[in-house]
Amino acid sequence: MTDAEERAAAATDGEDTVSTEPGGDADPADASVPTLAPVADVLTDAADLGALVHGSAGVVVGLDFDGTLAPVVDDHAGASLAPAVRPVLRRLAARPSVLVAVVSGRALDDLRGRVGRTDEGVVYAGNHGLELGHGDETVVHPDALRRRDDVAGLCDALGDRLADVPGTAVENKGITATVHYRTAHSTAVPGVIDAVETAVADRDGLRVTAGDRIREIRPAVDWDKGDAMRLLSAVAPDDWTTVYVGDDVTDEDAFAAVQPDGAGVHVARGGSAVDPGETAAAHRLDGQSSVTALLRWIDEVAPRPSRRVDWSDLRPLDDPFGPAGR
Repeated sequence: MTDAEERAAAATDGEDTVSTEPGGDADPADASVPTLAPVADVLTDAADLGALVHGSAGVVVGLDFDGTLAPVVDDHAGASLAPAVRPVLRRLAARPSVLVAVVSGRALDDLRGRVGRTDEGVVYAGNHGLELGHGDETVVHPDALRRRDDVAGLCDALGDRLADVPGTAVENKGITATVHYRTAHSTAVPGVIDAVETAVADRDGLRVTAGDRIREIRPAVDWDKGDAMRLLSAVAPDDWTTVYVGDDVTDEDAFAAVQPDGAGVHVARGGSAVDPGETAAAHRLDGQSSVTALLRWIDEVAPRPSRRVDWSDLRPLDDPFGPAGR
């Protein structure tokens, strides 16, 4: 998108108009079905999703990072936000009727650095929601914090154990860890998985979960992406809806959390750990390259209220983890 196109798109944010046909404008009160043209070929049941978003006073948009906002890459350290996503993400975050939540297994600081501080309307949920950040505030689940030293020790041990296995990497994310084997030879993968599971079995308070060619080591805490999305949906106004977009098995918790009142959108891709026919999400999007079109469409069909929600008063971090956080 050129600078001129971005300025032109941003200029429509305050207008009470929505396109009902390609190239046509109408008052939202007269528009029962928003335009489907931008996503008709890449999104299943687009009319249902458009009606849900357009018919609500506002929308919480939850977004996974890897495989959703960013293309999946072999080296996890090299992942970056898709260039076309950044301007529309910034525009959505500035909308009074939208709260953007970036929800990822990445550590919170890593996530913030890759997405950038776009606007006060962005909440970050790192380490599958165990870390939450909004504005200058950050809070970490206290039960997860207590396992930080255990995670560090396990990373050291696994780093030594897997040092001679090409294509593997042990990533210490503070309160969790990820063992990557995306580029390891297929014959080495069973041994890598066994090494992780054996190491964790010897440590209390930790557990192993599976992802897309990774194994994650997490505190044995009952909190995941779904809990993070329930929290954010709860702090938004009652007449808002929630849409969550993700591609991996860890996003299934979020899909289940936002539906049926909201909507889940599964981003299909080759090699995904989730079969498109098995996902809990009500909608399927045709690949990560279509995410930008989806977000632009949400920006177009989302309501444009005259009243701005003051996100400086958003307090999801006061006591987000219930009794565990006190």
